[in-house]
Amino acid sequence: MSGMNLALITQDFPPEVGGIETYAKELAKRFYRQCNHFLVVAPDKPSAADVDGSLPYPVKRIKASNPFLGPKLFLDAPVIFRKHNIEHVFHTQWQTLPASVFSRQRGIVKKIFVAAHARELLFNPFSKVPGLKQWYEWYTRQMLAKVDLFFPVSEYTRNILIDHGVEPQRIITVINGTDPDTFFPVDTSTARKKIGISTEKVVLTITRLVSRKGVDTALRAFRNVLSDHPDSIFVVVGEGPERNALNNLAVELDIQESVRFVGRVSYQRLNYYYNACTFFVMPSKTDTPNVEGFGIVFLEANACAKPVIGTYSGGIPSAVIDGETGLLVEENNIDELAKAMNRLFLNSAEAKNMGQKGRERVLNEANWDVSAAKIYRRMEYKIKQNSTFKT
Repeated sequence: MSGMNLALITQDFPPEVGGIETYAKELAKRFYRQCNHFLVVAPDKPSAADVDGSLPYPVKRIKASNPFLGPKLFLDAPVIFRKHNIEHVFHTQWQTLPASVFSRQRGIVKKIFVAAHARELLFNPFSKVPGLKQWYEWYTRQMLAKVDLFFPVSEYTRNILIDHGVEPQRIITVINGTDPDTFFPVDTSTARKKIGISTEKVVLTITRLVSRKGVDTALRAFRNVLSDHPDSIFVVVGEGPERNALNNLAVELDIQESVRFVGRVSYQRLNYYYNACTFFVMPSKTDTPNVEGFGIVFLEANACAKPVIGTYSGGIPSAVIDGETGLLVEENNIDELAKAMNRLFLNSAEAKNMGQKGRERVLNEANWDVSAAKIYRRMEYKIKQNSTFKT
């Protein structure tokens, strides 16, 4: 079968940075190679022209904020799809579905595919408005019923889809990946020199500094660890609204001399930070609808042969294999997290083994080549069936 004619519609795409932006960029890179005709549709952003000019496929930018891409695209979608010979559509979030549903009613689009992460399925903008809250829940189910196949990134997200009335036969779980050529092992001492760290015991977090990422929990656990490992350091990479509060917490805990907030780091330098650490930690919390749908950063650390510590929150258990590629602890449990940190500091052979298993997993299955191929093959098989989806 020759390549399909596919559009990828995403609310989140470079130049913005984040998990779904990475997901969309990496899938687009690989879908393009397989398709006869391929197009990305995304919101317009400052510096978007620079990004788009470096890509081998066309990007149609819509002048709309991310949440309003769907409504803005609704009437224009049939024209755009016809111009680019698009017959099938892959959405990175379900909220942009109406454009494809409308185009299918016009006889343009044949199959509709949707990724699922977590928050977008749990979020209800009218959650505090009686009547509208129930209407939005009904509307969500109506839209999800019109999708040919869903691709959740974790078992957690798969279960959310089922709770929304999606039949299991329309769900194919495909975990996120990372790029083992972008994140790979380098000499630890060399990496530490590159980022200006001399200590041999380094805890690392790379995340947006928001409350649900659990950096406050990590700081409190690190204080307990610091008494046993006074030469250790906690490096926090990232920016966000909680930056000042977390800095103040470090002062309050009297650990500020052992904590380094480095802010935002270029994508090219992240590999040094991962390789400089003893282990990576991100003890995310569940704050519905804000929840960790997967956690690509765990795979990035694993790709550098580093063990990781996460929580049993959201889709993290699909990103971290407990006892193999890292450790999982209960969210908000400071003592349990401190014990996990101590375990990896004290058992260097176990930590090294977990890191190596993490790297092997990335090379064998948790990489974007594998994830994109799985999704593409399942879409292609669905198209081959040549059955009209009943709405």
